[in-house]
Amino acid sequence: MTEEKMNDDQKLKDIQTQIDALRDKTQPKEVDRTADAEAMSLGMRAGTELVGTILVSGAIGYGLDRFFETSPWILIVMLVLGTIAGFYSIYKTTQNQESSVGFKNPPKP
Repeated sequence: MTEEKMNDDQKLKDIQTQIDALRDKTQPKEVDRTADAEAMSLGMRAGTELVGTILVSGAIGYGLDRFFETSPWILIVMLVLGTIAGFYSIYKTTQNQESSVGFKNPPKP
């Protein structure tokens, strides 16, 4: 009788492991989304900085063109400078991130 009981216990354990395996496959697992949120935040920041610098430099160039009556020349120069400044700002923002485009600082000992 003890052998039958041991066989039954082993069968129950096998069935329980199968149930647990199926449960793991069907139930969604907890996902840590903090890295995704940080990456999206960095992307939104980079986009707004780029657009903001281009718009502000364009507005300054337009205002200076109206003041000095130089047609589109200061506006064009300011738009180019604003675009360069925007991309440089994105570079500096993403430089020390995990997915950086620039050089990372060496780890401190």
